[in-house]
Amino acid sequence: MKSIYYIIPLVNFFVAALFGLLLRSMFVFPVEGVTFLYILHTHSHIALLGWLYLLAYVLFVQKFTLDTPKEQKFYTKLFWVTQLAVLGMAVTFPIMGYAAASITFSTLHIICSYIFVVHLWKHNTVLGTQQGTLLRTALFFMVLSTLGVWCLGPAVGMLGKTSAFYQICIQFFLHFQFDGWFMTAFIALLFATVFKGCSLSKFKPFYYTWILSVVLTYALPLSWYVELPVLHYLSAIGVFLQLYAVGYLVKPIFSAIKKETNGRGIFVWLLVILVGICFIMRITMQLAVVSEVLATQLQALRSWIVGFIHLNMLGILSGFGLWLMIQEHKLSVNNWTKVAIILLLSGFILTEAILFIQGLQGFIGEIWIENTPLLLFYASVLLPVSIACFLGSYLKIRKL
Repeated sequence: MKSIYYIIPLVNFFVAALFGLLLRSMFVFPVEGVTFLYILHTHSHIALLGWLYLLAYVLFVQKFTLDTPKEQKFYTKLFWVTQLAVLGMAVTFPIMGYAAASITFSTLHIICSYIFVVHLWKHNTVLGTQQGTLLRTALFFMVLSTLGVWCLGPAVGMLGKTSAFYQICIQFFLHFQFDGWFMTAFIALLFATVFKGCSLSKFKPFYYTWILSVVLTYALPLSWYVELPVLHYLSAIGVFLQLYAVGYLVKPIFSAIKKETNGRGIFVWLLVILVGICFIMRITMQLAVVSEVLATQLQALRSWIVGFIHLNMLGILSGFGLWLMIQEHKLSVNNWTKVAIILLLSGFILTEAILFIQGLQGFIGEIWIENTPLLLFYASVLLPVSIACFLGSYLKIRKL
């Protein structure tokens, strides 16, 4: 697809970062007439559905579809309808939160995603390949995750928003969006980018182990609302299976990425290193909560939960997505991009460190740094500035 279709998700990323900065400011500076929960919903929806979803959308079209006028016309029209849904959510959620208008735009986005799934499932260029298997699996998980959304209405009507079933539905959606749809989608894109015509020699054991790990690790968020000791054992098995699955990829993926990234400079390598370190940290944190006692204690530490979500969204998925944009020559490695990468790394590391300190202080009951909300706000400023620099990199390309 044309570069403009990559930049729209990046603009959404910038808007999501601004809403995230507003959230951080509300802990420091009083903001009249603004509802925290409404802004939180706006931030999360734009980041998830406007940035990551649309980025995966354009990359899937780029990698897995025929470059014919008919196909490109279909995906272009669907892209703009989906973006309309994102804009609708960006306008309605800050004003009213979950209400008729915002729910309508959210539903429109889901319908667009279903159309995307059905068409791409039937019409793709990688049927019968490893990339094709991962592609269809990612699409399946995307549809599966939306079952959690459709169950929210009955959950509210029968049991209310404070019920365990309502929270289970939300966690079902989030888990299979992150671990199922997005993680598998980006693994499929990784295969398509670095392996190209080659295959992974031990694909089947990797694939089945990965799928089983995605399903079993849902037991952890489920255990927060259902008191069944077996859920913690299932979660532990899922984490170890995920570690085992990743083990199949480490050597061949590292070798392939090294070949792809050489010659592009240290700044592009920084994105690769960021993704790798964050994935290791993700596995480590999942291993830490294998303990039922520790998992229960960490559940109450909001800053660590936020830090873990950002570890996945910013560190792994966004970092890898930006690397793919560079690989596809949608972003050039110019001075704007170099500054953007440095600011992104600085903002990410600082905010994650401050969130960790906040959580640690709450965990042990001692205060070392009293002004962490203010520090977190200042560190968060770097993130939208970084994305603005990525946009500046694109504008510079357009002028050349």
